[in-house]
Amino acid sequence: MKEDIAARALSDVTACIGCNDCMLACPLPQSRSISIASLNAAVNESVIDDAAVIDFVTACTQCRQCVPACPADLSRAEMVLFNKMKVEDQIPDHPLPVQVGERVETSNWTLDALSHELARLSIFAKVEVTDIRRMLLTVTLRQLKRGDVVCNPGEYHERLFVVLVGGLEQFTSDATGRRTRIVSYSPGSFLGEMGVLADQPETFGVAAFVPSIVMEIPKASVRRLMQRSAAFESTMNELFRRRALWTYARSPEVLGGLPSSAVEQLFEGAELVTLEPEQAVFREGDPPNDFFLVRSGFIKASRRLPEGERVLNYFREGDSFGLLPLLYGERAQAFDARAATRSQLVKIGNGLLQSVLSRHSGALEALSKDAMAAERVARSPNLSPSATPLSSSMGTHAMPLSPEVLMQMGVAEGREVLVIDQTKCTYCQNCISACERRHGHGRLQLRGLQVEHLLFPTACRHCEDPKCLLCSVNGIVRRPSGEIGIERENCIGCGACAERCPYGNISLHPKQPQKRGLFFNLLDLLRGPKPRAAALSQLDPNVPQIAVKCDLCAGYDDYACVTACPTGAAFRTDPSAKLGLGHMLSELEDKPA
Repeated sequence: MKEDIAARALSDVTACIGCNDCMLACPLPQSRSISIASLNAAVNESVIDDAAVIDFVTACTQCRQCVPACPADLSRAEMVLFNKMKVEDQIPDHPLPVQVGERVETSNWTLDALSHELARLSIFAKVEVTDIRRMLLTVTLRQLKRGDVVCNPGEYHERLFVVLVGGLEQFTSDATGRRTRIVSYSPGSFLGEMGVLADQPETFGVAAFVPSIVMEIPKASVRRLMQRSAAFESTMNELFRRRALWTYARSPEVLGGLPSSAVEQLFEGAELVTLEPEQAVFREGDPPNDFFLVRSGFIKASRRLPEGERVLNYFREGDSFGLLPLLYGERAQAFDARAATRSQLVKIGNGLLQSVLSRHSGALEALSKDAMAAERVARSPNLSPSATPLSSSMGTHAMPLSPEVLMQMGVAEGREVLVIDQTKCTYCQNCISACERRHGHGRLQLRGLQVEHLLFPTACRHCEDPKCLLCSVNGIVRRPSGEIGIERENCIGCGACAERCPYGNISLHPKQPQKRGLFFNLLDLLRGPKPRAAALSQLDPNVPQIAVKCDLCAGYDDYACVTACPTGAAFRTDPSAKLGLGHMLSELEDKPA
């Protein structure tokens, strides 16, 4: 892997025209004291001894802001990455620190000793020791007392844990708070891959049942090691597949009409499939070979008609589809199925299905009932007129309220979405003022997607599958309760999270707010919103920046924007929970202000 990066870096150095635009685009303060010539020269050095180069590549977060700035269309980020890897490899062996409560002490491991110890564990099988060593530069060793809770059930804790000493337990709690141990983890064991790879809350709590030392690997470091090591990527993907299927099979709503033994047999041969938006599952008329359970995301069912595609239904978490043609021997699929969002499906083949049906009497009747209920709408012969196509309704007019609109515009991916009822809104902007008073920077604008009389303003939607979270310095994180927030102390203002957000709901501001008078506020209102790329390009690189976004008023008992609304026009809702239900408008508005 390092050899491939080296070859590309050397090729880029040869093609570089030395304009230094990439350094001008870099948000790091270290970039002001270094030139592209120094970085190019370091590529050809086996050992880097230039202090400015070492300082710069150590600080680099691989935000890739330098890539679009290159007029020669080179990926200068890989050149910096190659230098970064060499600098990391130059770090001498040294004792590693361990976090003990609020104190930092020296552990019994050195960098090299722990690298070789970890290489013997199954999770790091066939991973190069040098890659493990680089990863160790980003981890936290934590000492725990007996009973210390790492995370509680339902919390987000996006770390991969490796038990080094002692033991952890996964637990669940009853209504009285009493814990029940589910499984224990001894030294060498690991857990937490579901939270890291699936962006999901932990199903069970994690605590130390004896004095322990654990290694916490941040999500960004896990992803980076997966990119560098094919062996680790394969291991993590297989672990995720097995545990995801095991967890999902035990959900009571999954194929609830079947006995647990039949469900277990189906899942033993099941496959976990990840789909990107618009990726096809099957097409109308295809021969049926498998049926599917939706583990996460949304699958769009549509039919092809002379006047165009007609969207009929959305399958969401817990739904099944594609089962009827297998149960009744049909020769073709009755509708198109493709991913509306990034989705995960459990795929079960017809051969395995028929084998399980032959061993469990009554299974056919139970599955037939559930399958008919799931696919009834998608197979309906009564097709009502479709909604206005999005391509013709993206102007100033409001779009019709429909699952199709909420899906394609990304609203359905949000968990707690701010909505403004325009029939009640007086445009007093109390919501914006309240937000700015509470947080120092305004985190929303009364602009955005207009769907009938509902406005979905420019404010973070706290997506189920957030694209913004891969921050190398943990400048943007998901808190245990699920909110996505900016860590002010860590954020370097690189703008990578703002670039990744597909909805433009993250902006950059000076760390110290600028004072602006009424004249400038009126000008901003008249000019309208700046395009995200233009807004980022106009930032003064000499003024420290920070990313700003809505964090659902974490730490407060209310939403400032909702509380400040004098007419009750502002409210929060979870659109994904409303899709597929009748009277969508009233469902969206069922959460009081």
